[in-house]
Amino acid sequence: MDKLIIDTDPGVDDSMALQFALASKEFHILGITTVFGNVDIEQTTKNALRILHLAQRADIPVAKGASKPVYGEFLGGVPFVHGDDGQGNTWRPAGPLKPIDIGAEEFIIEQVLRYPNQVRLAALGPLTNLARALEKKPEIQDKVKEVVFMGGNAFCPGNATPAAEANMLSDPEAADRVLGANWPMTMVGLDVTHKTLLSRDTLNKISLFRSPLNDFVMEAYQFYQDFFMKANKIDGTFVHDSSVFAYLIDRSLYKTVEYPIRVETQHSISRGKTWPSLGETDHEGAKALEPWRNRPKIKICLDVEDKKVIQLLEQRLMQ
Repeated sequence: MDKLIIDTDPGVDDSMALQFALASKEFHILGITTVFGNVDIEQTTKNALRILHLAQRADIPVAKGASKPVYGEFLGGVPFVHGDDGQGNTWRPAGPLKPIDIGAEEFIIEQVLRYPNQVRLAALGPLTNLARALEKKPEIQDKVKEVVFMGGNAFCPGNATPAAEANMLSDPEAADRVLGANWPMTMVGLDVTHKTLLSRDTLNKISLFRSPLNDFVMEAYQFYQDFFMKANKIDGTFVHDSSVFAYLIDRSLYKTVEYPIRVETQHSISRGKTWPSLGETDHEGAKALEPWRNRPKIKICLDVEDKKVIQLLEQRLMQ
């Protein structure tokens, strides 16, 4: 059973991903750390706590994390995608659970040092908490079992801009720092999440399973589905954050390649773009390859058995 810390910014699809993880016996969830992103940090924390309350999992601690990027300010969420409350404008009460007294970066460091080489970090939002933990305690990169993150676009367009994926664009400096650390990393990005469609028919089927958490997530998904119909002309939604847990449960569902990656941090039209190096980065004298030199190779999910991912997700959500 994997020891897991989930770093997240709920978000409608984050909520389904948390539901997916909570329903999967493969994971021992040590805690949830929250970050700004889809909405501000106060709201993402409330949303995470509400999900655990609805799931009757008060045993899982929630640590509140970064309210803004490593540099600059939080520029606001994406209410047209997730609603003003990040939960499809369902505006449910906050619930009785509270965050723990220590912050996200301290919680990550504490757990990694307590369980060296046993903890996987599943990151579903901007990578700010991981970057801050890494800056505060660089040695954790040698003690984390694996980092698997939803974000980036290696060989396809972005979704926040034509160049960049939303989580990377939210804090490119943090992302570049995290992707340069010497811990095993896998990128579950738009290259595969845009190939994995959760149809309206499947969502309607899942909604027939009645539980407090499933009822809430399915209600929030109505808003999310409407956005995808308007923006992408698809009758359903892409499976972004839940793909991280599908990968962790069954890696055979994904084809991966390995390249060093840089994240564009300049204030240009490609800010937030994840750039894999497709050349030989150790070729002496090749100045153009210098930005990737000595960077670790990262597994990049390139293709996916999408129907099997949907079957797995459906089965777990209807437990």
